Amino acid sequence: MPLITLDMNISIALKGAGIIPEGEPAFHFVPLRSPLNPEPSHRVSNRAVVDEFQPTTLLAIVFPNGKDVALGNQLEVGDAAQEPQVTFFPDDTSASYTLVMTDPDAPSRINQQFGEWRHWIVTNIPGDNPSLTAAQLHTPYVPPSPGANTGLHRYLFLLYRQTRGTTEFAAMSHERPDRRKFKSREFAAENGLELVAANFFLCENKA
Repeated sequence: MPLITLDMNISIALKGAGIIPEGEPAFHFVPLRSPLNPEPSHRVSNRAVVDEFQPTTLLAIVFPNGKDVALGNQLEVGDAAQEPQVTFFPDDTSASYTLVMTDPDAPSRINQQFGEWRHWIVTNIPGDNPSLTAAQLHTPYVPPSPGANTGLHRYLFLLYRQTRGTTEFAAMSHERPDRRKFKSREFAAENGLELVAANFFLCENKA
């Protein structure tokens, strides 16, 4: 598939999920059905998580059970219980890279007061050997745990090129309450990170 087609597919998927901006209002209305109210509408946040960018590589994410992440496919909570395998082939093999996984929809997409929730960060991934085993673990992986009946959550994987080379990142608490209100944009700006790839899946807890 030509790269321009891949770029367009990625852009369409990210814009459709409200991850990158598309010039729409901050909120849009979608139906949320229930037995007591079969035709309601409710506001869902349409605020972008990251700025629009030019992808330079594909980001493949596969969980140990074989389920992969495919630009907005829906997975079960248990599918993502363990840390996934990450594969990418960077355009700049001399650079180092950072991988970030977040949930902007905490506790829900309607109410994002705790978003983004910081699930996983791996830094200083060498471009000439893009293996997480050769990188530095910044934030240990915590699997998705959306609240019951909070709707679909978007789980984002963001790959950044480190424009400052190998970087010493400030430590962050790994405690669950301290993982709330992470901001990918701010983290990237503070650490000289350039977004080069993204992928995401959807997940919900219907219990």
